[in-house]
Amino acid sequence: MSELRAGAPITVAGITLIPIERVWIHSEKQSYAYWLNATKEAVAVVICEREGPRIIDVEAHERHIDEFIKVVPELNSFLSQF
Repeated sequence: MSELRAGAPITVAGITLIPIERVWIHSEKQSYAYWLNATKEAVAVVICEREGPRIIDVEAHERHIDEFIKVVPELNSFLSQF
């Protein structure tokens, strides 16, 4: 299972940062054991400032907010606060 989600917002010097994370959960059942592994990685960060929110991905490219709202619906509720 893999999904994108919004992380916990962080506010520093009047600017709020919202991390966008990819979470993978892997599980496997064998005859003698059950394995579970979870991994979380950064995908992008939403920067909320006076000029409005913008998204920068991990390759330092600015992305359109609508791209992420489609796959991370809870992001819309975070952005409505700004």
